[in-house]
Amino acid sequence: MMFPTFPPPDEQVAFRTFCAFLLVFHLSEFALAFHYNPRELGWRSFLVSKPYTVAMSAAALEFHLEWRFFSERKEAAVKTMFYAGVLMCLFGDWLRKASMCTAGTAFTHLIQTHRRATHFLVTVGAYAYARHPGYLGWFAWALGTQVMLGNPVCFVAFAVVTWVYFKRRITFEERHLRRMFSEYEDYARRVPTWIPGIK
Repeated sequence: MMFPTFPPPDEQVAFRTFCAFLLVFHLSEFALAFHYNPRELGWRSFLVSKPYTVAMSAAALEFHLEWRFFSERKEAAVKTMFYAGVLMCLFGDWLRKASMCTAGTAFTHLIQTHRRATHFLVTVGAYAYARHPGYLGWFAWALGTQVMLGNPVCFVAFAVVTWVYFKRRITFEERHLRRMFSEYEDYARRVPTWIPGIK
């Protein structure tokens, strides 16, 4: 059986793929927010902030600087890691969007501190296997963009900053989920987050 072969990516292919993943990710975030929660729709629904813009700009800068000054090493890194990063991005985006579709109107970009009439605890689909599949998906997607670009500095920075962000966010969110849903404690015991170091 013959497996398809893919051409080794060059600088333009790698960077254009990175840009395409950014575009698809953020437009689909907005589209799903529009579909499930149109009343809460706003610029935040694109999930683009100043710190995020700085981070992705730093990733682009690292990619081009390393390609210019360490071209042989960078080319070898991209050829080795590009498709692994693409798979991480595809998996992460799929998991995040699957969790949004499963939760439907219960999924919001803002943490809810009060239970709404349409608010319910989702424990099916991706939520049956991961406690915060949307966060896990974003974590995999964000790191995948840096693997794809062969960016060692931004990979480490993204991993640390994203982990700290989700540690704080999950701790805060789960405090309210435990208060709003009596069954959440049992659910949290059964289902892990799968984000390393965040139980």
